[in-house]
Formats: sequence, C-alpha cells, structure tokens
Amino acid sequence: MPDEGGDYLVDLTSAPIFEEALWLSEALHLVSTQTEDDLDSQLAVSARESGIEDPYRILCPGVHDVSTALSTMTVSSEHRSSMSIHSRESQSTGFTSHPSRTSKDSPYVEGSTVPRTSPTAPGTLSADDYYDTMMRRFRPSYQQRTSASSTSGVHSVVSNVSSSRKPNTRKQKRATGLGLFSMFRKDSSTCASRSHHGHLTKPLSPKLECGHVLSKYALRVHIQEALETKDQVIPNCCGIPLPRSVLETVLTKDEAEIVASTPLQSPTFSSLRDSGYSEDGGSSIDLPNDLEVHSSPIGTFVAVPGSTPRIEEEALFPALANEAFNVLKAQQKEQFQRISLFEANQRRALSAFHQWALKRLTSKLEANKEDRTKRHIHELERLDESQIVAEHDLRKAQDQEIANVATALKYMEAYCAGSCPSNSDIAPKEVTDEDRKKLSRQQLIQEKLPAKHESAINVLRARQEKDTRNRLQKQKTELQQLETERERNTRNEELQYTRDTTHLDALIDARRKRVVHRWHLQFEIWRRDWEKQHGTIIRVRLPHEEWPETPKDAPIDPSSPLALYLHIDAQDYVGNATCGVFRTSFST
Repeated sequence: MPDEGGDYLVDLTSAPIFEEALWLSEALHLVSTQTEDDLDSQLAVSARESGIEDPYRILCPGVHDVSTALSTMTVSSEHRSSMSIHSRESQSTGFTSHPSRTSKDSPYVEGSTVPRTSPTAPGTLSADDYYDTMMRRFRPSYQQRTSASSTSGVHSVVSNVSSSRKPNTRKQKRATGLGLFSMFRKDSSTCASRSHHGHLTKPLSPKLECGHVLSKYALRVHIQEALETKDQVIPNCCGIPLPRSVLETVLTKDEAEIVASTPLQSPTFSSLRDSGYSEDGGSSIDLPNDLEVHSSPIGTFVAVPGSTPRIEEEALFPALANEAFNVLKAQQKEQFQRISLFEANQRRALSAFHQWALKRLTSKLEANKEDRTKRHIHELERLDESQIVAEHDLRKAQDQEIANVATALKYMEAYCAGSCPSNSDIAPKEVTDEDRKKLSRQQLIQEKLPAKHESAINVLRARQEKDTRNRLQKQKTELQQLETERERNTRNEELQYTRDTTHLDALIDARRKRVVHRWHLQFEIWRRDWEKQHGTIIRVRLPHEEWPETPKDAPIDPSSPLALYLHIDAQDYVGNATCGVFRTSFST
C-alpha cells in the first residue's frame, strides 16, 4: 500500500533538514562552491590589511584560549617544580631534609626563583612590566609618578615569595605541622584567599577587623589576587578592604594610595568561597588560572568597568553616527533575521516531519489491521465451507452405511427363515445356532447405527468449533502484535525526534557562535579603519545587534526543500513544484 502523500515520500527522512548546503544557500546566501571557511579566509585577509595580526584569535577564540592556557602552564611548570621543596618535610615523622645549596631548586641561591607568571599577563611581559600595566588599569592618573615605585614594589613581592618559605628552625617545623592540620579544620572565616591555605609564616601586621593577622607574604598574595582578579576589587581579607597602614608594610606610600583609593568595586560576600578543606595546600598559589579565566578574544571591544570616560564617549559618538557603521549594523541585523527565520523553518520542518511520521505509523497500523481483518474473514469463510463439506460427506457416508446394513439384515433374515427363491437350484440348508447369532448381531448393529452417526456428527462439529476458536485467537494475536509493533515504532520515533532536536540545537548554537565571531572581526576591522582615518582610539565596545526573537508563523519560500516538510500533509501537494525541487536537490 503506498504511503500517505505519494510514493515519493517512502524514503523521506529528516537528514535534509541538517544539510550544510541548505544552511549556506538559504541562511548565508552563498553560492554552491563557497563555504564558511572561505568566508573566514577572506575576512582574515581583510583583517591583516587593517593591522590585525592574528584575526583567528577573534574567529576561533576557543582554540586561542586553549593554546594560551597550555603555553602558560608550560612557563609555570618550572616554578611549580621549585615549589616542590616544601614537600621535604615528612607529615608522619617530621623528618626534614634540606636541599643542597647547589641544587637548582634551592631557595638559598639568589636568582634561582622564577617569578610567577600571571595567568592574565601576556607571555612577553616581565613581572615589573605586568605590575605597571595592572596599576595603570587602576589609576591612569598616577601612571607617571608611580612607574618606578611600582616596579620596585612588585619586584619585592615576587622575590620574597621563596625567602618567606625557608623552614630552618624548630619553630618553623611546628608551624608547618599546625598548617598541615589546619587544612582539615573548618575556619569560621569565609575568606577565599590562597594565603590562608599556604605555608605558614610569622605574622608581622596588626590584627584585622575580620580577626586575621597577615604576614608580609600573605599581604603580597592578597594584593596580587586583587590585581589579577577579573572584577578588579580592592585588596581585602574576608571581604573587608585592607587598611592603608597595613598595605604600606609591603608597598610604598604611592603604591598603597593607588591600591587603597581605587574607585573600583569592593568584593561582596556572595562571591567568596568557603575556606574549609583545601586540597591544594602550599602549592595552590602556583597553579595557573588560564583554564578558568578566559580573556575576551576581542580585547578592544571590552570596556573598563565603571562609567565610560567622557573622552571615550566623545570618540564613540561620531563613530556611531558614521554611515558605514550604520550600514554594517543594518547588514548584521538583516543577516540575524534571515538566520533566525531559517532556524525557525528548520524547527518547524523537523516538528512537521515528526508529526507526519507518527501519522504515518498510525495510518500504517490501520491499513494493516484492515488488511488482516479482511484476510481473517476470508479464512473463517473458507473454514466454514470446509466444515459444511465435511459434514455433508459424513452424512452421505452414513446413509450409505445404513443402506448396506439394511440389505445385509434382509438377506440374513431370509436365510434364517428358510425361504428360497422358487427357481433356485440350491438345496435348502439347515439353519444353525451360529446363523441365528449372526442375525441377532446384525439387528443390534442396525439399532445402534443412528446413535453412532449422531455421535460422529457431534465429533465433527466439535472439531470444527475448535478450529474456529483457534483461528480467531490467532487473528487476535496478530492484531495485538500490530499494536505492539506500532507502539515500539512510536517510541523509537519519539527517541529519534529527541535526538534530532538536540542535534539541531547544538548545530544552531555552533553556527550562531561562528557567525557572531565573524561579525566581531568585521566590527574590529571597521574600528581599526576608523581610528586610522580620524586619528583617535575607541576603547569601548561597539554596539552590536541582538538576535531577534524566533518567528512563529514565518513564511517560507515554496522552492525551499524545507517547504516539503511544512506541506507534507496537504492532499494537493503531490506533484507540485516543491516536490520536484526536493527530488532535484537531494536525489544526489
């Protein structure tokens, strides 16, 4: 029986909905010989012409972040190896074996300590340069008068990390033991700083409001964390900013003023983690955070938190009023709308195909049940006919038997009576007792013959009734098997629809990200060209168009292969232009 909608739908699947060629032609309006990789290559060439050295950092930010993280981990591996000297103390016996003074990892050798590379600092910057960069992010107005002091400050921060860890006295051993057990003690504080989970040193600063007493090493760790944090918070302990007098114990007055008087946001208690059990121990300060904190692939688009400076607003207003920029945004909006429409049609097509598949299963079940029912009726009719014929043959045989018994009895009675034909030459014989017994048996047979025939008829009819019941039970089982098969196919179809929906969502998300990355690069190219033309710098993120809401009942081009799925239930759709387009597009 042909499927509903015509024979051309027999092999219809959901695979054409996910075709890459359909995405390129309808959503991106590309020719058949062009791909997204070609778009990326062309855009990368334009970006390099505009002065962007690594355009794929914007086109493929995920790959760039992974490579940066791996390179940072490689640079930090040497410093992590130098920190392994803290494992020389046995936790069970307290035995201490100090490293040799000539060892590469010895803390006594000057200059052997490798400065810890910040996860967010570029690999080409030294620790001093990175400190200057971080300080300029906090207070640009102090850039000129704090360059020298900040360099010396950060040098002291880095160079004294190893010197603050030398366990050369018995008291230091005791402090180390206390530090070991303190890792398993639940602190009442909620301070998430790694300085509370590291190697204990002698506190030199006064007691803070939170109850902690920080050493110089701990203060340096707090300051370094504040400089490295993405939110750019004020150096704090347990959410309470560190006093300027405490900061001046490790920084100069100018540096302390810069850090303490920064107008940036203070930390909130909701963002602090519990400081209970720490598996990192003393080496937690050396693990790179590149895999956790990802810098924006478009650094020039990201503005510094806080209010936008007036000079940047003045540079941004002419750019937003530029006709080329408005045309670029209009093109982005038009493409986003076209992609959203294509995605909506994809979802509608997949849903329509799913509903059509369920209807096809139901119609197939009804057709099979109807066919089986007709076949069952014919089988029962043939069974009845065979039963009638069998009963007729049996009765005919019984009538013949009755006639034969009557004839035999007639001759036996005549023989026993001694009557013979008048013209018979046979001499009469004497009737014996045996002959009389045979006559009696024949008479008894004739008397029991009707009951025997009736019993045979009953047996035949009982056998026929049993055959009928068996045939009906078999037919019922076949219909139940059809229902079971339909339910199994329905579950499989629902499962396949769930998989297709998940696959489509992931595909849409990946395609959208790739489109957005291309637009980021296009806006970056425009920004570079604008800055070259007008001799100014735009430091804030250029406004982009947002993705529009998914249209519910959007029109679809009849020539699109997706139109077949949306009109698959229409009775007059067989043989129209869309069917021909579908067969032409996906026959190969």
